[in-house]
Amino acid sequence: MKQNWLLLLNRWLPRRLVTRLTLGMIFIVVGAGLVTTLAINQILAYNLRQELSNSGRAITTSLGENLANALLEGSLASIQDTLDNAVRANNDVVYAFAYGPHTPVVHTFQDGFPLDLLRLTGQSPALDETLILTEQGLLHDFSYRPLDGIPAEVHLGFSEKRILAEQSKVTGIVLGLTALGCLLATVMAYAVSRVATSPLVELTRRVHRMDEGRLDERLSLPLGDEVGELAAAFNAMADRIQAAIERLTRSEMGYRILLEAAGEVGEGIALLSDSPGEEGKLLFVNDTFARLTGFAPADLLGMNVSSLLAPDSVQTAAQVWAAIRSGAARSGLTELTLATRHGEHLTVESAATRIEYREQPALVWFVRDISERKQRERELRLRNRELAALNAVAFAMSEPYSPDMFQRGLREALQALGLEIGWVFLLNTNGASEVVAAEGAEFRSLPPRFPACECGKILSTGEAALVAVGEDCLLRRLRASSTQGWRHATVPLGRAGSALGALSVAIPPGHAFEQENLRLLASIGQQMGVALENARLWEELRQKEQLRAELLARALQAQEGERKRIARELHDATGQSLNAILFGLKAVESAAQNDPSQISNLLTRLKASVSDTVRELQEIIYALRPSVLDDLGLIPALRWYAETFLEAEGTRVEWQISNGERRLPPEIETALFRIGQEAITNIRKYASARRVLISLAVNERSARLQVVDDGVGFDVEEALAHTRRDGRGLGLLGMRERAELLGGWLRVESSPGGGTRVTVELSLDEERSHEKDSHSAGR
Repeated sequence: MKQNWLLLLNRWLPRRLVTRLTLGMIFIVVGAGLVTTLAINQILAYNLRQELSNSGRAITTSLGENLANALLEGSLASIQDTLDNAVRANNDVVYAFAYGPHTPVVHTFQDGFPLDLLRLTGQSPALDETLILTEQGLLHDFSYRPLDGIPAEVHLGFSEKRILAEQSKVTGIVLGLTALGCLLATVMAYAVSRVATSPLVELTRRVHRMDEGRLDERLSLPLGDEVGELAAAFNAMADRIQAAIERLTRSEMGYRILLEAAGEVGEGIALLSDSPGEEGKLLFVNDTFARLTGFAPADLLGMNVSSLLAPDSVQTAAQVWAAIRSGAARSGLTELTLATRHGEHLTVESAATRIEYREQPALVWFVRDISERKQRERELRLRNRELAALNAVAFAMSEPYSPDMFQRGLREALQALGLEIGWVFLLNTNGASEVVAAEGAEFRSLPPRFPACECGKILSTGEAALVAVGEDCLLRRLRASSTQGWRHATVPLGRAGSALGALSVAIPPGHAFEQENLRLLASIGQQMGVALENARLWEELRQKEQLRAELLARALQAQEGERKRIARELHDATGQSLNAILFGLKAVESAAQNDPSQISNLLTRLKASVSDTVRELQEIIYALRPSVLDDLGLIPALRWYAETFLEAEGTRVEWQISNGERRLPPEIETALFRIGQEAITNIRKYASARRVLISLAVNERSARLQVVDDGVGFDVEEALAHTRRDGRGLGLLGMRERAELLGGWLRVESSPGGGTRVTVELSLDEERSHEKDSHSAGR
């Protein structure tokens, strides 16, 4: 309690010692003056009251003796005069009254006798003094009985005004002397304190200079007093401080060089206090450490390191540092998570050791940012996982196209994702879906609603979707009683807009399905889509190769048949005509020898036979390749062929020509003519058409030929399917092969009873580039 009182007093007193000494001297003088004034007042008041009491007793006794006879005789006038004279003769007397056995109360009051004073009468002893409090202040009432045994009394009232006036006068004199003493004491105290504190002021100045870094400051004061001993202690302390600071400077310089050098190679370093009560307080950080945390170095000093660690790393760091305190030389490499100023988390590799820093225990904490390395490792693990899964799926689906390949691929996908339930949809040509593979449940017996369900949107967006189980979901229909919390992820098989189906996996409640899993599933779906597309392409290629072989065989058969036909026609027609010409020449030879008059007739007949033979040869050659195609171009050749085989049989042919007058490259004209020739031949043989529209449109990039009839039509797919069995449809395949060999395309559209439309388009860009190159080479 005493110490608290002293601390409070020290807080309210001025800081300067000179001021304190001066104020102390003033307080002493003022206190002494007040005590003296109080003592003098009390002594003076006591003496004056004693004098008043003695004087009052004497005056009252004398007055009583003078009035004894008058009181006894009842002489009121004499009593009144005597009382009035007593009041006028003494300034201290305020009132006087008396009464006797034969008189009423005689008094000097102007306003009547106060009845309260009657209580003072009839009191004993014969001479008495009583203090009464009135409106005029404190009064001394003196009473006297001049006649023993007779009721007669004399009362005088004395006032203390003179006593109070004397007290005020003496108090003013003492206070004036006290003020003068305070002034003299202040001057003397200030002078003495200045002289007494001048060594302390010099010591303070030297201490401030030491605080500014001037460690060579010393004091030269004579010994023998307290100030001299303080100066000696200061000099000794300064020597020790200078030596300690020099050691610390050298040590700290070494630490800083080490820390800055470590920072240049990417090491963040911090010094942590290990003193009791300040554990974890940051004493120093280098720029690299500050940059990692996002703070300025100055902001980190004094901060506790626990505020820079993620909650899951605080306990780990505490355990590592506790092991160092227990005697371990240093910690091993430990991975911790730093929480930066901006709320980001960095993974750091850290190590620590214990040192002495500024004569206090401290921990050196080394940290290195490995977030990028951890991210690369994580990405590498994910990539390896993805590659392993894709490799397994690719291997599972590497066999020829079959429904089992999807079952194997789905099983590998579920194993890579750690799931149990999944299914695969495939889209038919008409847009309907079919479950071709299922794992973990039986879906094939349920009619699928895909792509009418929510996840069917992936076919147009091409992006993986993670959706909850909906009303149209196949999973809900299978697990109608336990769909709470279930989800499923669906990815397209193939690219957006050309997806061939979808791959779905079911995610049970509470199972974490991260974005990486969705990306992996999308990659697997893309891989399965590529495998499906490749399998279909290989199947189509196999069928095309088979058809190509059949087409080649039929072409060879047709070529051999054409050769037989040409040989037969040459033998039956041209051969016979040549034999007739030979016989005619022999007849001319015989006529020349026997009957020259027959030569003219024979030559005429021989010329007719030669003309018939030449016409037959021209018909055979025109059937193989009409010369009008080479001489006049594509449109005249098609007109000739249509007029010969369609209009001659009553079929009306209409033409729509756009820029068809220009000549096209020979192979383009030949291909278009052969395709048109095959289309016209099919119309003549099968269509029973009444009207045929042939259109040709040529621009800078392509040439398009279209042949449309209103005949009976046919089923294109069925006709192509017959190709493998009985050879029907080979004409269509031949037309398509011609178009594709020149980088074009051919489309046949028909339906039973709806006529037929054959459209072929060939590109002219490549041919134009060939022509340009040939012209450039010619120049």
